[in-house]
Amino acid sequence: MKRHLLVPLAALSAIYGQLPAPNQPPSLVIGRAELLNALKSPNLKPGDLFYLRTLDPWRQNGCSIPPHTTITGRVENPTPSPAHPHDTILALRFSELPCSGSSTTLLTPVLVSIDAPSPNRYDGNPVTSFRDFFPNELDPTTRSTQPTSDAENAAIQRYQLNEMRVTEKPMKAGEVRGYRGIALDLPLREDPVAKLSSNHNIVLNRATEFIFAYVPTPTSNPEFGDPAPPPVSVSALRANPAAPSPPPEEPEDVCASSGCRELAPVPETRDAHALWSLPLAELGYQPRPVQRILGLDHSASVHFLGEDQLLLTFTRHVLMPRSPDSDSWATNLRSVRGVLISRADGHLLLVKDWIVSDDIGPFAWSFGNGVVIAHVGHDLVRFGPGLTIQQRFRLAGPLFLLTTSPRRDLLLAVTIHEKHSREQHAQIANTIGPSFPVDEEYDLTGLNADLKMTGTRHETVAPLRPALLEQSMVSARPLRGMDWLLEESTWQGESKRFAHFRSACPLQIESFPGDLLFIQGCEPVGAGRWYRVLNTHGATLFKGVGPPTDLIQQADSSDDGRLFAIALSHFKKLPVDRSTQLQIQDFTNLTVTVYDTATGKQCFAAHPRQGSSESDTFSLSPSASTLAVLTSTSLQLFPLPTPAAKK
Repeated sequence: MKRHLLVPLAALSAIYGQLPAPNQPPSLVIGRAELLNALKSPNLKPGDLFYLRTLDPWRQNGCSIPPHTTITGRVENPTPSPAHPHDTILALRFSELPCSGSSTTLLTPVLVSIDAPSPNRYDGNPVTSFRDFFPNELDPTTRSTQPTSDAENAAIQRYQLNEMRVTEKPMKAGEVRGYRGIALDLPLREDPVAKLSSNHNIVLNRATEFIFAYVPTPTSNPEFGDPAPPPVSVSALRANPAAPSPPPEEPEDVCASSGCRELAPVPETRDAHALWSLPLAELGYQPRPVQRILGLDHSASVHFLGEDQLLLTFTRHVLMPRSPDSDSWATNLRSVRGVLISRADGHLLLVKDWIVSDDIGPFAWSFGNGVVIAHVGHDLVRFGPGLTIQQRFRLAGPLFLLTTSPRRDLLLAVTIHEKHSREQHAQIANTIGPSFPVDEEYDLTGLNADLKMTGTRHETVAPLRPALLEQSMVSARPLRGMDWLLEESTWQGESKRFAHFRSACPLQIESFPGDLLFIQGCEPVGAGRWYRVLNTHGATLFKGVGPPTDLIQQADSSDDGRLFAIALSHFKKLPVDRSTQLQIQDFTNLTVTVYDTATGKQCFAAHPRQGSSESDTFSLSPSASTLAVLTSTSLQLFPLPTPAAKK
């Protein structure tokens, strides 16, 4: 949740000099930064470093600081107070920051106030503009590499600001909120060292917000103006922004109002019989049942490669050679085995091993119509039947995420852009600890079906996974409380409201063949889970609910959109979601249910005897006639009934 920051100008006049004339109210653009490691005065000594990251984009006079910029703090040798010689004094200095767009301007962060972390605080990722990112018509010669304009960035920030409701009283200069008995002495212009004092030890927790004013460093750029800064407008952070009219509530009985169907599994009277079952141990697969994972695993997957072949991929647990220094981002190599299998009888056709240059996430994806995209070395590779390489695209860095449009003719690849040197990265990681990742930057690349680039963007904050459609994308954005807004953004830069939901957890969205959108959320009351299947107009076609002990592992539709399948892992007592830490051996109860999208009725359900911890645990054949299910010990193929004709 954003917090309004009100900095009394009189209180800052000691830093910046005399106030301007009354008819020219000064303004100071304030920025927030989050403390990445706790500060405990008994454990600190002069020279110790600590780190923060900015939370909001900051801009003034053509100078900007993007979100998630790293600020380095340094503990200084304090000067005891003559009036209180026994007080604890914590003196803090902050490193200069370069002004984006200028190689000569440096800004000094000046600490204005401190706000303790709140358990109810949620800062959503900033909106990413995809204007001209993908071509309006799928022309491989169309390409845009221009970054979002300043005007467009400003419009996005104004939109985000106006959508937020101020719920807390403004911060004041010199205020330390949420920590008893700690005082902040505002820095002076000639010595921008902030001093915290207390008659007891000073402890600032991780995620504490530091509120900064950014002032030009003297002599850094004579053209930037007097170091006494041009005033940052408190109007940029409005004291009383008008609350937007809330979007219409989703009706409780959504299916009764829109005509959608509620999907409910039907108890099976008999087990489904597999056409064949292939033991994984015979292929070199080595399970690690006690391995701990966060939510779901990405070490194995199954995909149809054409109608008559299946591609099984899994990580081989073998000792990997260290990468050369020249290959700085290939530091966590994985050995992957691809096994090509005949759909007719399950016999092996081909076995191929390759190296993946990172260990962040999945390494194979279904691309529709029996085509598979795989991460091979530093490349995205498009496989055809027989594992023939049809296209190849070189990635700019470690692959963070990959998502596709329903027809699989548009891809969004997000790679990590290392913004620190190896030494800086190691130093920050050592300071903040292994439980928290070091902030990186991200390169977003648009690709067409031939893996030709259509557009690029550079972001300083990790993007949330959007759902790509053919002419637009849909992303989820938190509003207030448990309200979530789905926004649709076209490739022309136009945005509109798409749908509105209430969820106690962040929404997850993805697009499927047949122009379907799959939305997951949590019940506002109770701990249950819900999901919706929407069309491209935002209308709900199907909905389903489940207990908090069910984890939705995977959902997908057939290439023609006539079948919709969902995989659930069932846990007896433990409420689970994708942020729960589990052991692979905890996944023992798996159900894959297939629905006919024309009727909403269940047409098939598989209950394998073993579970699966994989995020890709099933695959529908291009003709929707068979279903492959991957468990912890075997790969099974099931026949599917013919779906009803699509209306």
